[in-house]
Amino acid sequence: MSLIRPRQVIVIPDDTVRPPKPKMVACVEPTLGLFYRINTKRWPPAVKLVRDPLHPFLDHDSYLECGDPLELDDYIVDASLRRNGVVGEVHRSLSNEIVGLLALATTLREGDRRKIIEALS
Repeated sequence: MSLIRPRQVIVIPDDTVRPPKPKMVACVEPTLGLFYRINTKRWPPAVKLVRDPLHPFLDHDSYLECGDPLELDDYIVDASLRRNGVVGEVHRSLSNEIVGLLALATTLREGDRRKIIEALS
């Protein structure tokens, strides 16, 4: 995977949302390319991201979707890093809360779950 670390935030083009638009995503496991989407609306399970002072890259308080992660390939991540770089980072103090919500991921393989826990620890 690219030169991205756990909790770092990038912007990707997201055509899975309506209407399609750029969305921020936070890396939860870089070697597997696993990311959680950041939204202004709460889609449970989610962790609240407060704009100031922990997340100054946000325009307003938002939520990190913590269900099943998005799997992004190197091409998408590298293109984002070239275009916008890392735009921010989810604060380390939220790692335990994120890990606690992994139990609610319905399709996440156990090995991937363990790798996310390692990455966020």
